[in-house]
Amino acid sequence: MKAEKAKAFIEESKLKVLKPGYIIENSGSSQSQTEAFSGLVIALILGLVVAYMILASQFNSFLDPVTILMALPFSIGGAFMGLLITGQTLNIYSMIGVLLLMGIVKKNSILLVEFANQVRDQKSISAIEAMKLAGAVRLRPILMTSFATVAGAIPTAIATGEGAELTRSMAITLISGVLVSTFLTLVVIPAIYVVFDKFKTQQKNQLATKLAFESAGQEGL
Repeated sequence: MKAEKAKAFIEESKLKVLKPGYIIENSGSSQSQTEAFSGLVIALILGLVVAYMILASQFNSFLDPVTILMALPFSIGGAFMGLLITGQTLNIYSMIGVLLLMGIVKKNSILLVEFANQVRDQKSISAIEAMKLAGAVRLRPILMTSFATVAGAIPTAIATGEGAELTRSMAITLISGVLVSTFLTLVVIPAIYVVFDKFKTQQKNQLATKLAFESAGQEGL
C-alpha cells in the first residue's frame, strides 16, 4: 500500500520537477508489479469469455449466460466500495480477489436460473412464477454458501500479524463483493430473467411459425 502511494506521488510530482525532455520509467519490483497488474486485467477479460462459453454450452442458450453473468458487475462494484470504505487500494491482491469473485458470485445466479428452467420444463408456468419458486427453494443454499465464504475471509481481513496488510485487501474484496452481489442478485437476476424470457418467447414463436409453414407447404405438395 505504501508502494502504491509512493508511485502515485511520483506520477503527480514528475511534471513539476522534471524539465522538458526527461521521463521516468519503472524498473525492478515496480515494473514487475505493473506487468502483473496488466496480466490480471487480461485474465479477467479471458475469464469472462470462457465463463460465457461454458455457460452457453451448459444451458444451451445465448441469453441465460448473460443473465447469470450480470451478477459480476454488482460484485465488482461491491468490492470497490469495500476497498473505499476501509481505505485499501486497488493492488495485485485486490485484483486477485476480483478474479476469485468471478467464480464465487456466479453460483447464486446459476442456482436461480437452473432451477427456474427445470421447473418450466416440468410445468407450463410463466417466467415470473418459475422465479418465485426458484427464489423460495434456492434462498437457503444461496445464503449458506455466501455467508460461509464471508466467514472464511473475515480472519484474513482483521489479521494484524506480519504481512497481513498484503492479503487484507483481497479478503475485503471478497467480503464486500460477495455480500453486495448476494443481496442484489436475489432482486436483479430474477428481473433480468423475466425480461430476457420475452426475447426467448419471440424466438420460439417465430420458430414454431416457420415450422408450421414448412409443414403446410409439404402437405400441399
